Amino acid sequence: MERTILDLKLKAVRALVGRLNLSQNHEERKELVSEVFLELAKLPEGKSLIKKVGYSTDSNSAKKFAEDFLSLEIISEFLNDPDVEDIVIDGLKPIFLHSSRRGFIKTDKQFANSWELELFIKKLIIFSGRTNIDHIGEIVNIELPDNSGRVNIVQSPFGSQLTITRAKPHPLSILDLIEMETLSCELAAQLWLYVEGMSVKPANIIIAGGPGAGKTTLLNAMLAFIPPKDRLVVIEDTLELNTAAQAECSRLESDSSVSLADLVKNSLRMRPDRIVIGEVRGAEAKDLMTSMNVGRYCMGTLHASTAREAIIRLQNEPMNAPSVLINLVDVFVIMKKMESNGRVRRVVNELVETAGLEQKEVLICPVWKYDTDTDKFLELGPGPYRDHLARAKAVYPTEVIKEAKHRAELLRKLKKLNRTSHDEITKFCSLYSIDKQKAMSELKM
Repeated sequence: MERTILDLKLKAVRALVGRLNLSQNHEERKELVSEVFLELAKLPEGKSLIKKVGYSTDSNSAKKFAEDFLSLEIISEFLNDPDVEDIVIDGLKPIFLHSSRRGFIKTDKQFANSWELELFIKKLIIFSGRTNIDHIGEIVNIELPDNSGRVNIVQSPFGSQLTITRAKPHPLSILDLIEMETLSCELAAQLWLYVEGMSVKPANIIIAGGPGAGKTTLLNAMLAFIPPKDRLVVIEDTLELNTAAQAECSRLESDSSVSLADLVKNSLRMRPDRIVIGEVRGAEAKDLMTSMNVGRYCMGTLHASTAREAIIRLQNEPMNAPSVLINLVDVFVIMKKMESNGRVRRVVNELVETAGLEQKEVLICPVWKYDTDTDKFLELGPGPYRDHLARAKAVYPTEVIKEAKHRAELLRKLKKLNRTSHDEITKFCSLYSIDKQKAMSELKM
């Protein structure tokens, strides 16, 4: 890219600071960039640059410039490739891709010079709605427009390091995960029961596992089970969850000036029925448990390999949640990443309920587990939650068991009818929470 067009685009970047944000669609952003182009055309220096580049100063040229400016240029083709998971930019070196089928791949694309890379980074920052383009921190996490992905930027002595994670345009649904053998229909029905709580007692849920175990993917799929009447507040340090199908949802993101803990405390003033934290890792853990204590139903993910390890992490630095509050977590869902027949597979390895306190130790009760020998998900026995739910619903525990089995059949029927997308499952589960008979009649049951 020639220096003249770089200078023109950099002027546009500075003029657009604070005017772009993630809530705008492409046409709105295009209109704003066109306005800035015409504003620059009225200034002697801007007009000179525009003519040197070869543009006119009319509205047609403004639209052409806007389309070019809003493109992500060198990475656009990679973002449109469904096989690409991550795009890795190491300064001016060739760009690498992480492919879901082929692993890491070296491409023939790279930035020509440091000015081109600097402009690219500044564009990403203003597209995300951020305003600090001159004093970029050592670590920056931002989102791409139109929920197309997220970007991690790290400043290094060897040049800027960018990792761009491409978002899935259609998030995996619970039926997709069943098809991928992450869990069974019966186990999925149990998760549905936990999240929806038969409209009287939803469970507080922590999904734990190692890196890349599928925690966020499962959490996103489980959002489909939340009834439409419930107001949801989602809090993340980098926006990853897809909440497009949620009826009433506020999304909050932490940054260098506002912590996750601050946002969790503030969320209680937003009249939420449910609070979801993308990843629990610090002081916000105690605030999340406090939210459970005042009657908010909460979900989140945590790095831990077992339920006991998750509890120990919550009890110690930097989380420091007391045992009496940790006991408010009803369920720990443990995810595991494993290799099976030469392919990577993620499974719900264990489902564990809390069972009270004994001398300040949180007691746990495993209720489901994945058996590697038989490659099956085994129900170990009922945990305390079944009886708690039965009492809250004023029914016998056998009715809760029947409901879980019924929901497993509903999921099988949805799969048979090929109604497997996240949106379709969200719509069905929403209707089921409001009018069971109408929902079942839709499935001809």
